[in-house]
Amino acid sequence: MELAELARRIDAISARYAQIYGFERDGDWLMLKVQEEVGELAQAWLAKTGRQRDKGLTPAEIDERFALELADSIGMLLAFAQVTGVDVERAMDAKWLVWDRRTNQRDDTLDADERALEGRALRGEDAVGPGAARAASASAHDDREDPA
Repeated sequence: MELAELARRIDAISARYAQIYGFERDGDWLMLKVQEEVGELAQAWLAKTGRQRDKGLTPAEIDERFALELADSIGMLLAFAQVTGVDVERAMDAKWLVWDRRTNQRDDTLDADERALEGRALRGEDAVGPGAARAASASAHDDREDPA
């Protein structure tokens, strides 16, 4: 499933939830839900890494809870993106995947063409220009680590 389709489906489920329980589901509410879910993810991580009591859960149940809380956090972020009009696929390309098209991997060494790649990707424009060509060529032969 494409990320945009996943975001649309999760947003529809979240909207249905708000309708059933009778509250306004706007950007503010979704941002607060993101915070809530990330807090629950942090609790699940503490349990998974043995830094919180197990609350009677088996290791398999702890792992499952962690996976579900991670999914909950991602789901709320996707719903938030839908409500605020963010094209997640385009934004991820502009923020993360643009690094595959860059020759230089450090922000402080980017030339003007490479710095412009992020903006062009966010606007949905094809990466063009000498920096893009160098970056595309280098990414095919580049063994450097990811930026994360």
